[in-house]
Parts: sequence; structure tokens; C-alpha cells
Amino acid sequence: MAGFFNIPFDLNSIYAFATSNTFSFWISIAVNLILSTLIGGVLLVIIVEVFGHEFGEDVSSANAFLVVLAANIINLVVIMGFLLPYIASIPFAGIFLPLAVWLFFIKMFFGELSMTHAVIVAVVFYLISIYAVPNMVSYVKDLLPLGF
Repeated sequence: MAGFFNIPFDLNSIYAFATSNTFSFWISIAVNLILSTLIGGVLLVIIVEVFGHEFGEDVSSANAFLVVLAANIINLVVIMGFLLPYIASIPFAGIFLPLAVWLFFIKMFFGELSMTHAVIVAVVFYLISIYAVPNMVSYVKDLLPLGF
């Protein structure tokens, strides 16, 4: 089939991947995405409010959940899904590319933060999203009566 930016775009392989997994697999991914957005959004609101209060910046944290949802989708689907085979040869690309996504969205949605504070918030929340959010999602998911 046709290539899109030198990435193979084969609809048959995408269809085969989509149908090779069960329905509960896709529901589980959706539940994980929703829970990680909710938990990450709450944590990002707390972090941005603390930074805004400590450094005297008037930060509106209304878009925190949108930031987390957009960054999660881009990091999980685009970077780790489609681009990982192509960026695997670049040293530390798996670390710096998601960090750049977080920095972009934090600076875009929280423009009131100075660049230094946006970088600090992006690094702190990137580390939290790697270590704390998955543990919290699995804990909350175990409390839900989903059966997955």
C-alpha cells in the first residue's frame, strides 16, 4: 500500500491487529485511558496550582484533564505505537520525545507559566506519569467491579 511519511500504512495489518484481540482487551484499554486521564488530571491540577501559588503566577488549571488526555493519546498511540520501531535506534528517544510532548502541551495550555517553570512541571509530571499514575490506575481499577 501507500507509505505515509515512510511509515507503512497497511489497512489489512491494522484490521488484523484490531480483530486479533478480544472485545474485553479494547474495553480494558479504554478504561485504563479514562482512569489515567482522571487521576493524571487531578495530579496535574495539584502540581500546577502548587507551582502557581509558590511562584506567584496566575495559572488557570481548567485544561489539566485535556492536557493529560492529549499527551496520553499521543505518547501511547503515536510515539509508542507507530513511531517506536523507527525511533528505537536513536539513543534516549523513548525518554525525550514523550517529555517533549508533555512540555509542548503544558506550555501550550498553561501559557502563564514561565518557560523554566513549564520545564520543571513537565519533567515532574512526566516522572509522575511514569511511576505513580500506573500504580494508582491499577489500584483504582481493582476497586471497580469491571471483571477485566
